[in-house]
Amino acid sequence: MKRSRPGNPGLKGRLLDKSVEAYVLALETINRLTVQYRLETFCYLICNAWELLLKTKIIEDKGTRHSIYCKEQPGQPKRSLSLRTCLCQVMPNDDPIRRNIERIAELRDEAVHLVVSKIPSDVICLFQACVINYHDKLNGWFGVSLADRVPVGMMSIVYDTAPDQWDMSNKRLRRELGKDTAMFLARYCAEIRQEFDSLQEPVKFLIPIGYSLALTKKIDDGDIVLSQGQTGVEPTQIVQLPKDPSRSHPFRQKEVLENIKERIPDLGVNQYDLQCVNRVCGIKKRSQFFYQGTVKNSPAQYSQLFVDWLVDQYNRDKSFFEKAKAEAKEMRSSKPAARGLA
Repeated sequence: MKRSRPGNPGLKGRLLDKSVEAYVLALETINRLTVQYRLETFCYLICNAWELLLKTKIIEDKGTRHSIYCKEQPGQPKRSLSLRTCLCQVMPNDDPIRRNIERIAELRDEAVHLVVSKIPSDVICLFQACVINYHDKLNGWFGVSLADRVPVGMMSIVYDTAPDQWDMSNKRLRRELGKDTAMFLARYCAEIRQEFDSLQEPVKFLIPIGYSLALTKKIDDGDIVLSQGQTGVEPTQIVQLPKDPSRSHPFRQKEVLENIKERIPDLGVNQYDLQCVNRVCGIKKRSQFFYQGTVKNSPAQYSQLFVDWLVDQYNRDKSFFEKAKAEAKEMRSSKPAARGLA
């Protein structure tokens, strides 16, 4: 008599069980600050968890276990599909979840050649989105929830370096990481931020970290506690009051152009160029770049961050503004445009 297997039956069930195990181990590892190899180990385990989950999904969709295997080659061992091939079969290319997994797979491939002693804040934000995405897909595809195995707090990844200290221009940090690792992480983090912008900042690709301040009498409701003198936990001063739009977004379109021309004198941009960038990149939906009051005929206002972003995009790609104009023209003619801008 054939013995029944514990847990989920069949290949699909076993793949799902192993996927969940890899996911739980990935969380346990990334949140254990004493593990020096936690970045690399998390990448290996979370990629494995996703690969097994995607293979389970492929078997369910196609109805056969043979669908997760590559075409057999004479004299070669039987091989199953790779993570990237599974992603191609299950998710469209522009899916932020797929792009998130592909970025982590890239880090997994590169990290084996490096020694990463600290994890950049951008990478942690990428990991955080991946953790949430996995649980959502596990529940959405197979109706499985990990609430009984993984406490909600465990899904919040722990930092080992304050986010505001992760500046690659910091010589001490570069020495600690080593030249090769520092150069790779600087490039990798810049590419993550650029891709986050190009995807219109979806939290399924990267979950940014921010703080909101509010006055409350309940200590448990606050992320940061401001004490009341000697009776508080720790004396604290208010560094700066909330800014009004005239300070946070001080530029009109005219001043934006003037600032750009001061920094790049030979660049001939005009208001039409900015209007095309606004449309193609969804600038008016990005509060860190754009503000407009609710009063009728309020002027459009832009931040210094927007000016810096425009200059950075041009320095990365000298055809940035030309591409924006071409893409805006395609959008006006209702033709599908290949969104290649950041």
